[in-house]
Amino acid sequence: MFIHETKVKVRYAETDQMGVVHHGNYALYYEIARTECFEACSGITYESMEAAGVMLPLLELQSKFLKPALYNQVLTVKCIVRDLPTVRLNVEYEIYNEKEELINIGKTVLVFVDKNSRRPCHPPVNFMKGVKKHFKA
Repeated sequence: MFIHETKVKVRYAETDQMGVVHHGNYALYYEIARTECFEACSGITYESMEAAGVMLPLLELQSKFLKPALYNQVLTVKCIVRDLPTVRLNVEYEIYNEKEELINIGKTVLVFVDKNSRRPCHPPVNFMKGVKKHFKA
């Protein structure tokens, strides 16, 4: 398992007239945190993975809203990966406000896909080498 935290500041455009983050923005927060998590853990960017012929589209997205996130708050998005990626990559998320209150939980399932055939494939070897270095049983 490994855990990575990313800070995200809520921008005005992400909120409604009451200053509450619109629910659709949580998927963006997950993606920001997931991208930073895997770049930090594997040393591989999405861009370089795609250039090597592997894409990582989203298969599933779940989100549960516990408390509202508000304009100008700095949120902590925690990515939790419990199992090493195979063809699928399962990531859990916890989002905390500045008071360290848990305000959202979520989960995504992504699939490694060959860019040309559009068929599922295994993660790139260099990606997995980096991930395994940070993985704790």
